[in-house]
Amino acid sequence: MSERWEKRLPFYYGWVIFGITFFIYMFMYGLRYSVGIFFEPIRNEFGWTNVQTASGVTIFFWVYAVSAPFVGQLARKIGVRKTVLMGGLLLGGGGVLLSQIQALWQLYLVWGVIAAMGSAALYIVPTMVLSKFFHKKRGSTVGWSSVGVSAGQALIIPQVAKLIPSWGWRPSMLFLGALVICTTSLIGYLFLREDPEELGLYPDGADRPLNELQDGALSEDWTPKRASTDWSFRILAVSYFFTTGGIISMMTFVVPHMINIGISPIQASGAFGVIGITSAMGSILFGFFSDRFGRKRTIVVTTGLIALALGVSTLIPVNLTMLYGWAVLYGLSYG
Repeated sequence: MSERWEKRLPFYYGWVIFGITFFIYMFMYGLRYSVGIFFEPIRNEFGWTNVQTASGVTIFFWVYAVSAPFVGQLARKIGVRKTVLMGGLLLGGGGVLLSQIQALWQLYLVWGVIAAMGSAALYIVPTMVLSKFFHKKRGSTVGWSSVGVSAGQALIIPQVAKLIPSWGWRPSMLFLGALVICTTSLIGYLFLREDPEELGLYPDGADRPLNELQDGALSEDWTPKRASTDWSFRILAVSYFFTTGGIISMMTFVVPHMINIGISPIQASGAFGVIGITSAMGSILFGFFSDRFGRKRTIVVTTGLIALALGVSTLIPVNLTMLYGWAVLYGLSYG
């Protein structure tokens, strides 16, 4: 039997997984966070209130939270490649269907439910796979891969803001949803692998298989039911719930808020570019911090900085320069 092509590469295949994770995050978050830019033209077309359209994001958040714990189990049953394929089809398909909505309940269904389930799969599975391929540099590589989120904010969202006035919101969303399907589903299905052992490799920086590197707690079968009885998991879940809720709300509504106070859509979307660039810096910085000082301390520091940034946002006056300054602070802490 001939040697697998992944093993014949002149570099470790884990870096391919790293690149795949980067691009999946870039296109996934490019769609997820650009939805706020579409709220204004959607409200103008249908006459819906801010609360009505924002409820779609609330539903998205809850469905995302509920479905996320089961993504790992699904990946173990059908494989990571099929799970990411489904995730890309659901998220991108949700965007495509969003471009065709005619009623409020359709917004809630296609974005709040369908897209949310796809987003959960696309967020969890690539990081789960990447962590299996790296051992000593796990914190750094996971942190660097999240720069893809920043790239989506800096590159995709400002372009979407320019596209909507020219194409209209429906063709723009249709194009963006189709782009997510073609990129995340395709590259994930073709190039993701279950673990390094599948390729006859060890995790980078290790001299033995992954299961021999894990301690007893990590190697056990942690189902959602069992994890829910562990106090460490409960505390982490509650913390992540409120942190993620704040992040999703802020990243979704910051552009509509800027537009409502008189800032042009192009300038408002430019704030995402600032957040994207500075969050990339934060991802790299805290990746090193995680490897040096541990993941628990990193979580405490980053969540504290996010809370500070969210608090500061309530004190900023209506001024473009100050808003961009806040974007720098928020981007570093968010990264």
